[in-house]
Amino acid sequence: MSRRERIKDLYASTADSEKLAMANFSSPLAGRQQDRLSAGPVRSMGLALDRIEQESRHLQQALAAGSTVVELDPELVDASIVRDRLSGADSGFEAFKQSIADRGQEVPILVRPHPSRDGRYQVAYGHRRLRAADELGRKVRAVVRELSDTELVVAQGVENSQRKDLSYIERALFAARLEDRGFERSVIIDALATDKGELSKLISVARSVPETLIEAIGPAPRAGRRRWLALSDALRNAQARQAAERASKDPDLMSADTDTRFLRIFASTKLAEQSRSIVTNWKSVCGRAGATITRSSKTIRLDFDPRSDPTFADFVASQLDDLYAAFLSRAQAPG
Repeated sequence: MSRRERIKDLYASTADSEKLAMANFSSPLAGRQQDRLSAGPVRSMGLALDRIEQESRHLQQALAAGSTVVELDPELVDASIVRDRLSGADSGFEAFKQSIADRGQEVPILVRPHPSRDGRYQVAYGHRRLRAADELGRKVRAVVRELSDTELVVAQGVENSQRKDLSYIERALFAARLEDRGFERSVIIDALATDKGELSKLISVARSVPETLIEAIGPAPRAGRRRWLALSDALRNAQARQAAERASKDPDLMSADTDTRFLRIFASTKLAEQSRSIVTNWKSVCGRAGATITRSSKTIRLDFDPRSDPTFADFVASQLDDLYAAFLSRAQAPG
């Protein structure tokens, strides 16, 4: 079905859509709409059409399942069993909350009856709408559905995949947290709409980058898959890891935006790699003399083994002028 036909169907089903109002969908598109409108009429039309498609899909899914919408006190609704966002990572939340304040919450969240606490509920998706309603002092509109743990995290993950606003590292953390809670990888693959190979990379990154470092960086949406993998590889070196941890504790770091924080910490690992010393040992054929050559980005140091022939070091020192002259002669020789 074409986009035009889907939009036509949406407006043709007015009676059904009265059960669920049209959506200010919980994607950062809502939070950033005002910024994007300045890009021009064509881009604005594309945004509007995308949102209508998203709204149509949510309406059709809820109505097809025979769902009814109820209003709940946000105080009675708990978060999902697995967190999918980094704390303090939602820079577009205030704009999103304002859109709720202006137009109301038009797309319901999905919750289930709490599995262990009578009279309470647990979110599958819609955490931003729940938070907005809570901060605005309003009830939150919700579809209540019986869901197993597996159904809940798959619904949560699929919603995230459709919104496409979680960063690479947030997806990686979500995958690792699901595995930590005992979910099979086949379930995690469904939740993240990914494949086995990519899931392995996601979990590998989440395991190799300390969570304290991830929290210091934040979601870094512009970093993307390639750079997070590169940071993960760099942190295998102990010096690079120590440098990254020092950089993460810099008091000036948190004043930067999340993508800049990533770049600063990533750069610290590269500087650590450049300053890493390379040590080469030399020993004479007869075994009587030995030395150690230590190279770093700043110095090259030659240390003679004190247990070897002590006169060899003195001899080398006395020959430095001749050795340098021989070096220059070779460097200037043709061919």
